Amino acid sequence: MLNPTLRAGACAFLLKHSAGDELLTAIHQALEGRVYLTPALTKEVIERMAGSLDRAEPQLTARQRDVLRLVLEGRRMKEIAASLELSARTVETHKYQMMQILGVNSTAELVKYAIEHRLIQD
Repeated sequence: MLNPTLRAGACAFLLKHSAGDELLTAIHQALEGRVYLTPALTKEVIERMAGSLDRAEPQLTARQRDVLRLVLEGRRMKEIAASLELSARTVETHKYQMMQILGVNSTAELVKYAIEHRLIQD
């Protein structure tokens, strides 16, 4: 929730139950061009940021990237298999392994993830 809010241009983030004094502090910070984050969320935000830095980007094999590139082109499994000189079953195995590695549950989610994370460079 916080990231989309700040990305949309918010310069302060408070909780509904924040005190009036905290609201004034946030307004003053915003007027000075600073970003204000309520202390009630600071620890959680820092932990999430640290966790995202610790997590390495999932690694796909060269063959998985070949399959993914063709999936992104909209090719069917049989077409991909013929193009890569593999069996359709092997292509499916590569696809399901990628889905497991990336934590997605469908081909649509796989495509979305690959695009959002720029896994395949043109």
